[in-house]
Amino acid sequence: MDLSLNASATFFMDLLEAIERNRLPLPTQPEIAMAIQEVSQNPYVTIEELEGIIGKDPALTARIIRLANSPLVRGRVAINSLENAISRLGVRFVSNMAIGLAMEQLFLAKHKVIEQKLNDAWKHSGQIAATSYVIANYTKKFAPDEAMLAGLLHEIGILPILTYAETQPELLKNLNVLDELIQNHYAKLGEAILNSWQFPPNIANIPQNMTQYYRKIPKADLADVILVAKIFVLEGTPHPLAQIDRTEIPAFNRLGLDPKENLLLKPALQEPLMAAEAIFK
Repeated sequence: MDLSLNASATFFMDLLEAIERNRLPLPTQPEIAMAIQEVSQNPYVTIEELEGIIGKDPALTARIIRLANSPLVRGRVAINSLENAISRLGVRFVSNMAIGLAMEQLFLAKHKVIEQKLNDAWKHSGQIAATSYVIANYTKKFAPDEAMLAGLLHEIGILPILTYAETQPELLKNLNVLDELIQNHYAKLGEAILNSWQFPPNIANIPQNMTQYYRKIPKADLADVILVAKIFVLEGTPHPLAQIDRTEIPAFNRLGLDPKENLLLKPALQEPLMAAEAIFK
């Protein structure tokens, strides 16, 4: 197999062909996430209806209850039931959080190399989600729970690439090519996945929009939140986003943030950031 400079393009064409022939379909949204998404679109959905869906998954139920008792929401009375957790957090908040947390079950693989990459991807997505929550809460421009969901989904496009890689021994031996393949194509695939899952445009467009660092738009959107969150999280690493001149990134100005300051270092934000990160551990 050709491992020249065009190897990434070659693998990608093979990947697209596999998808078109239904040999490698886009990942299916977890059933529980699909059910929550469907019921949450009803503006009159009740706590009981949402509880009936989430309650079928004991692990997800436990995480929502733990979230309701988290310093992130600062409840004074301990919560020990899913019904009370939804009552405290709100139907929309719980819906977004549960959909996002349910995605973790997609980040599984049989091959150790792929499993490690998926573990790293979920951990990174959790960091971005937590940071996005804090940014949204700080700037008051977006619902924090929606920003957190967006953070969890922003790199969902790596899933079909890594699923494909499990069937390609040569690709597993050349991780640099695999990383290049992910970097070049996860955004387009991510948008395709989120559209197929019928997420609204403000979520589905994030994988592509957040890679357009110098976009000029009238006002901030969720892609701005995710981009700035990634820049903060990747600070001090070899990643290209850590080397970028922040003063040239319009997203900071649209969010009302100082590009020369890392918001995550503010003492007042340390506790909420740690509480948000704990959700994914």
